[in-house]
Amino acid sequence: MKKWIMLSMILLGIIGAIFFLTKGKHNGALAVVRGEVTKGDLSLKVSARGRIEARDRFELKAKIPGIIVSIMEEGTIVKEGCLVAEIDDKELLAKKHQEETNLVNYKNNLNRLNRGLDIKELKDRVKEAEVLFEEAARQFEVHKKLFESKVISMDELKRMRADYDKVKLQLEIVGTQLEERLKAHTEETESVVSSIEAIEKNLISIEQQILWSKITSPIMGMVTQKEIKEGSYVSPGQLLSVVVSDKEFVAKVNLDEVDISKISLNMPVSVIPDAFSGRMVSGRIEKIAPSPRLTEKINTFEVTIQLKATELDLRSGMLCDVAIISGLKKNVIKIPQEAVVNIEGKDYIFVIRNNIVSKNEVALGFRNPNEVEVLSGIKQGEGIVLNPPLELKDGARVVIKEEKDDV
Repeated sequence: MKKWIMLSMILLGIIGAIFFLTKGKHNGALAVVRGEVTKGDLSLKVSARGRIEARDRFELKAKIPGIIVSIMEEGTIVKEGCLVAEIDDKELLAKKHQEETNLVNYKNNLNRLNRGLDIKELKDRVKEAEVLFEEAARQFEVHKKLFESKVISMDELKRMRADYDKVKLQLEIVGTQLEERLKAHTEETESVVSSIEAIEKNLISIEQQILWSKITSPIMGMVTQKEIKEGSYVSPGQLLSVVVSDKEFVAKVNLDEVDISKISLNMPVSVIPDAFSGRMVSGRIEKIAPSPRLTEKINTFEVTIQLKATELDLRSGMLCDVAIISGLKKNVIKIPQEAVVNIEGKDYIFVIRNNIVSKNEVALGFRNPNEVEVLSGIKQGEGIVLNPPLELKDGARVVIKEEKDDV
């Protein structure tokens, strides 16, 4: 029994000694978390959620009506100029053949008109009639003089006059026929030429439609959307497929008015796709929307980021975290933001020297949400108090604790 009493007294003595030593160590001292003044680069970042998109995206739409006879499946890799979809062109080819036949016929007709054999024949007849008329007129004048000289009778003069009138009438008839034929020839030629021009224009239109029946990819990329099935009828303007580039990508984010004022073109950007956690893709700001869009009652500006080439298998539509480095100062003295205490408009930090704190006024410069540049009032390597307790005063004694300690 005495043995147990002795053991209990020894145990109580040990506990008391530990308590005394512990109490002595913390006597009059505050437990604080220690930080350190460091030197290095200080960057300001604007962070946001974004979406990765193919740099080039093309919607392939029908330009003519018709039946789809073939269309590529989603996920198909295509080269520039590769056939993605095709519209049945049988009717167009038949129309083209018919118009080409019509064109040949009209051109043959034009060649016939240009030769003008019937007109040439009429012109020859007019010349013959003119010769006959000139001779008849001469003979009539001779007979008039003979009559006046009483060499011939009135009956003979009348017969000569009748011959003259007959030849003159024939000349007028042939001349009228030539004039009418020339007029008809001109009208017929103009009509044929007009028909040829209309057919040629129609052929150009048909050939263009035949080309439009073959829908090709304007870039090397991937078919990401197939909006129609083979055998379906499509109308002009109807979406058939979407092709996107599979090598060049951009990231797009929407920033509010506060953040948009912090960025500018060509600023460096870090993009981390959700699909590749921890893997970063570098980029630069390529475009900032000139005007905002109202999104959930907040004005946001769309920012486009050009991404550099990467080995990551990026896909259009992937979500990502975006960090825009909007400011950078190199080789500066800096401290954690939680070390700064603002008292009556002035900034202070508590410097730890031999477990005694000194309240130093500091001049601060560039800052981000985590760190701040110190222009004066402290040196690199010095220890400082993080999240100073309200009761901490200048010259107070402190003990250092880990942030996880519950003291």
